[in-house]
Amino acid sequence: MKGLFQTAIAALFLTLAYVNPTLAFQLKPISQVFAPIGNEATRSYTVINDSDERIAVEVSVVERSMAIDGQETYNLADEDFLIYPPQMILEPQTVQTVRVTWLGDPEPSQELAYRLVAEQLPISLVAPDQQAARPTGSVQILLRYLGSFYIRPTGATANVQLDSVEAITNAGGEAQVAITLSNQGTASTHLRNLQVTLTAQETPVTLGPDQLEGMVGQVILAGHQRRFVIPRPANLPNGPISATFQYQPRE
Repeated sequence: MKGLFQTAIAALFLTLAYVNPTLAFQLKPISQVFAPIGNEATRSYTVINDSDERIAVEVSVVERSMAIDGQETYNLADEDFLIYPPQMILEPQTVQTVRVTWLGDPEPSQELAYRLVAEQLPISLVAPDQQAARPTGSVQILLRYLGSFYIRPTGATANVQLDSVEAITNAGGEAQVAITLSNQGTASTHLRNLQVTLTAQETPVTLGPDQLEGMVGQVILAGHQRRFVIPRPANLPNGPISATFQYQPRE
């Protein structure tokens, strides 16, 4: 299982070869913020078995890093956390509380990003003297949740700056605009309610959230860059482009 976390994977996904709706669970909440020290260095999660079968779930933590194109990579980080219990067997329609405690640096210089991984283990829990609940030839589904959480020191804030904007053309000959932003602050942020104003030949064109699909709502981790490519507006004149942007930081 651990080798899977070295690859880029989606925030919430199913790995399946046989779809069986009775095999399922939920992880709540899906996002949390920890303090690096004190009572808030421990947070609780709830694993819910809302299926009609016994299931086994394992919980672990991976450190989260993000490339400029948004692809995520993960490294195991269990040594920095106490997870209790790390493995569990849940009876049908039952709930298990999992406590996660930060054991790492009590004074990090910036916010640290992690993901909590809850995985349904690919093992059969049916007793030998019981009739199998699924066809013998079926392959058991694996369900994984990846929750996001942050170790956020007091006073950490985001500081997103425009690094560059350039006119480009894709392989199909379509005109596009590449915008590179960097978060020079000490906390992550999401580009909520984003607006971008592009200017060429002294003619400004303002784009709202509906025109910034793939950019609006995206996260920029502390100390990371993100590069976004959007269609060039038809009403933007030819020539060099400058840009400004604004968004709604988290409260």
